[in-house]
Amino acid sequence: MKMLRALLAKAARRPLALCDVGDVDGLASAALFKRRYPEGVVVLMAPSEVKKWWVKALTWDFVADLPCPGRARVRADHHLTNKPCAEVEHYDPGAPAAALLAARALGLDGDAVARELVEAAVQTDTANVTDRRVRLLDLAVRYASEAEKHAVVDILAKKGLAAVEEEPLKSLAERGLEKDDLMRRLAEALPGEEKLFIYSPRRLGISYRALTIELEKKGARFVNILVRRGWRTYRLYCGAHRDSGYNCAELAAKLGGGGHKYAAGAVIKASIYDPARPIYTLAELVKPEVVYVLGRCEGLKLPCKEVTMMSRGSREG
Repeated sequence: MKMLRALLAKAARRPLALCDVGDVDGLASAALFKRRYPEGVVVLMAPSEVKKWWVKALTWDFVADLPCPGRARVRADHHLTNKPCAEVEHYDPGAPAAALLAARALGLDGDAVARELVEAAVQTDTANVTDRRVRLLDLAVRYASEAEKHAVVDILAKKGLAAVEEEPLKSLAERGLEKDDLMRRLAEALPGEEKLFIYSPRRLGISYRALTIELEKKGARFVNILVRRGWRTYRLYCGAHRDSGYNCAELAAKLGGGGHKYAAGAVIKASIYDPARPIYTLAELVKPEVVYVLGRCEGLKLPCKEVTMMSRGSREG
């Protein structure tokens, strides 16, 4: 579907953008592109997908909050691990959000809606959300499907944060609030130790990035959550407190991922001969005293504790 979307845009000679699918910063950047080019087409994608052959084969008019696909006219990004390669780069690893750079790249600095979208991206990317509308937007985006995110991009491009009070964002935010409650209960069940390694044997339908932030608020300085997505596929979510000496980008890079010093991630594919290897590789890198398992410790050859949300406690395993 993504490839077809891009090819149809090329055939129709419409401006084509590639933006991160995962968070407010990526979607705000996409909305800025649509505000500048209402006839444009956006493809939303995770960083790991940018490596696909057809993505590299196309020339993209605009790329934001993602690694360079190889052929891009303009790119706006602030990830330390995403090296420049576009014809025109708006690349600043010190920028608080890619949307800030995207607005400049698209000539939208004086646009009121663009300023709102940039501020939303900055607040969410720096984990310092002070605006109620931004919090609702963040919750809506976290748990939205790809199709829903495309709808979010379109309405944000037209109405900015005022769209939070309208459908579909209103219903998406309500759903996000329910998921957020589950995440907070899980955060209560986990300790605020300086260094945490949390393993989730299955997806729980929550925002693991938000969980790292909540645990940092409890006193954790370095949080690593490894989620098993399939038989041999895993997703790492790393969060480091800004006052700590830990570096998530360095850790994620060792596992084939990337990101920022304070927030990074990786998609890890294990060998068919050793599908549990990523758990032990991460343990070797992080060196935790214990692994907190969101489920059962069965078969895990590491010191572990089982965490149960319902009882809000843990037991030795």
